[in-house]
Parts: sequence; C-alpha cells; structure tokens
Amino acid sequence: MSGVLFAGIDAGSSATKCVIIDDRGTLVGKSVVSSGFSYEDAAKTVLGEALAEAGRSSGDIEACISTGYGREWVPDAGRKITEITCHARGALEWYPQVRNIIDIGGQDTKVIRLDTTGQISDYRMNAKCAAGTGTFLESIAVKLGMTLGELDELAAQSEKHAVINSYCTVFAGTEVLECIKAGEDPKDIARGLFHSIASRLFEMIVSHDGPVAATGGVVAHCGSMRVALNEVLDDEVLLPPLPQFAGAFGAALMANSGHAHEPFGERPAPPCRFSTEGSGQC
Repeated sequence: MSGVLFAGIDAGSSATKCVIIDDRGTLVGKSVVSSGFSYEDAAKTVLGEALAEAGRSSGDIEACISTGYGREWVPDAGRKITEITCHARGALEWYPQVRNIIDIGGQDTKVIRLDTTGQISDYRMNAKCAAGTGTFLESIAVKLGMTLGELDELAAQSEKHAVINSYCTVFAGTEVLECIKAGEDPKDIARGLFHSIASRLFEMIVSHDGPVAATGGVVAHCGSMRVALNEVLDDEVLLPPLPQFAGAFGAALMANSGHAHEPFGERPAPPCRFSTEGSGQC
C-alpha cells in the first residue's frame, strides 16, 4: 500500500475513536478506546492502533483533524472542528439524502438538521442533564445491578414499554423503582428507558421531512435504542456501517479536503438551541 493517509480523531467524553482513510476516501484503519483520564494518551493509542491496522506509520499521514469534547487535547491535529460538523460530514458521506442526524453520546445528545444542499441549517442539543444520553442508561443499569448490554438484552425481550416520564436521571431512577414496586415486568421497564430517550429526541427534531440517520456509541451497541427510534419516529432510522465512528470518519474526510468534497468547510455552525427538557427550545 502506498500514498498519503488522512486521520480523524474523535475524542468523546466516554470513548476516543480514530479513523484513517486513503486519498480516495477509503477507510483503511480504525480504533476505539476509553477516553479515561487523558485525551492525549487516548488519542495516541487509537492513532497507533489504527495505523497498525492499516499497516502504515505516522509518517504517512498527510493531515489530521480532531473533533469531540476533548479535541483541544489531541496532539498533532492540524485542525480542531466541532463534532456537529464532523458527525454531519460522516453521515452525509454514507447517506447523501439524509436530512436529520441524531447523535446519542455519553455526555449529550444532538439533532443536526441539514438542508437540501447538505449544509447544516440548525442543530439542537440536550447538554445540561444526563437524561437522554448514554450516561443516563448506564446509571440506571448500575442501579438495577446490570451492565448496559444486559439492559439492552432485557429490553429486546419486551413487546411493550413502561412509561418513564422523568427528564432527570435521579428522578427517572426513582420512577423505575416505582415501576418495579408496582409489579411491572422488568423487560418492559428496560424497554421504557430506551423509549423515553427516543421520545425526547423526537421533540428535538425541527422537521421530519426526510431520512433520519443515527450515530454514536449508544445506537452502535444497543439494538433496543434503534428499535425505539424507529417506533417513535414511525420510520426506519438509517444506521451507518460504523455509527460510533461517524465523527472520526467525518473528520478524516475533511482532512482529505483536497481530494474529497467538503460541504461544510470552515463555515461555523448556527447558534445552538439548547434543550434542557427535550422541548428543543432555548
């Protein structure tokens, strides 16, 4: 293998991901590790592992872009671009027709709106409360004495969902205990947790007038989350081949801007409309 390479590193709050592509945009290496206490160490680890998978060395990298919560701490990144832009770029590469992108991360959730030309026209974020995030699900799973994977497996056995209304992780935990006390089936309670996240995300969507894609680690690892999104949106949500790597993939594509189409460039994203209660309002 010869030719230059381009790297994208997504330093997320829970996991750090790296994607390496060649000058034709073909993915040749990837890696993901826990972000831990040091984004710098995590970034070095995923870059080394992705290069090893590609059978190449760091000297072959022409350009690298970092994104995500810890993007400022990624060494050697030539540019640092928001995850809003990078997730949109990655999803758009897989699905040129996509209009809304749902990104469920460990610390926040985002709904990114694209116009008919593929430009970011709006985005909304729920970042002031853990409800609706991977952390929300993990904390409830711990309270129930199981892992997130086990919670997902339990929910997959249900044919209906318990109603979980609380927007706060603490109150939702109490509500789950009340459901248990009332004798509701554990698998229905588990499914209700995923359904509650999907319902909040639905309220954040500006306009459901086209295909919706889902990215992030939660949809990558939890089939029950994808089922809940399909049910609430009453539509088949598009799932990229590598949903957890969407941000890193988008960053790599933008690093290869001289060879690959870069619809977002350096244009700043529009002002965020923060949602603290799933309403999608400021």
